[in-house]
Amino acid sequence: KMGKGIIPCGGPGSGSAVKLCNNAALAAQMMGICEAMNLGDALGVDPVILAKVMNVSTAKCWSSEVNNPHPDAAKEIGSGASAHKYEGGFGTALMLKDLNLAVDCGEEQGLVLPISGMTRDWYRLADKHGYGKKDFGVMLQFLKGAKV
Repeated sequence: KMGKGIIPCGGPGSGSAVKLCNNAALAAQMMGICEAMNLGDALGVDPVILAKVMNVSTAKCWSSEVNNPHPDAAKEIGSGASAHKYEGGFGTALMLKDLNLAVDCGEEQGLVLPISGMTRDWYRLADKHGYGKKDFGVMLQFLKGAKV
């Protein structure tokens, strides 16, 4: 849960910069978990078993362990907006806003952020297709062309 601890990030604006960096990594992380869960489905792997293995292996991350984008895995874990048709959680449009800011900041600093840029493009497409208010884990459904 948010607010468990406060970590001083530096001077004015540092907290916002940290948030953008964190959300850029989180967005890409979620896309990776969505792809893996979709691949597992296509290969006939039980999503609950896949999530259990991932959560004790090198793929363990917040997007798999806490907010798994696969509804069956989320129901088993007992958390995640995907268990509730992607209602609640952190909206796709909000993630897109942060990705736009992160990529823009990177460009201003002369950095190339190819993963953040590609991730932003996918979230932009999802937003344009009406998924903006759904939790950003809805990318699992969007990537396989499913309607939610």
